[in-house]
Amino acid sequence: MSWIKPVTYETASEESKAILDKIGHENLQIQKIALLLKNAVVYDSMEINCWHMDAELQKAVGKRLGDLLEYVIARELKAPYCLRAYTRCMEQHGIDFDTTEFTEKEKLIIEFGQAVARDFHNIPRELKDRMLNVFTEEQIAVITAMAVLTTADNMFETILEMEL
Repeated sequence: MSWIKPVTYETASEESKAILDKIGHENLQIQKIALLLKNAVVYDSMEINCWHMDAELQKAVGKRLGDLLEYVIARELKAPYCLRAYTRCMEQHGIDFDTTEFTEKEKLIIEFGQAVARDFHNIPRELKDRMLNVFTEEQIAVITAMAVLTTADNMFETILEMEL
């Protein structure tokens, strides 16, 4: 259980209540939503911006590659909500991460996601060069932005000790 208490409708700010009125009060049963809604700007920043960037990522590289990037980061960082969500995505794509034979482009996305999650300060130049050979600079900017948001989302879950 998180070391901060999830918000309830009664304890939510007026801004958070407005969000709940829009998305449905039943979403408070989801611990992550109930923690994000401690503050409406936190919810918008962490949840809504991720949805927008995910849509942009899918436009840039496709749903399978986008989901694979997000799954790899969640797997590396071991955040329960994100890992569960992206494991479902892998299942929808028919991917068993340990047995699927990935394309070269998929292997590159996997390696990049792992590098970001493991040590974003030291992404090898050789990996960056391979990214430039396969993706446009715009695609790399979108991939990187989603990797950053996914990492932040996973860190939020982990720091607040969220459980399923």
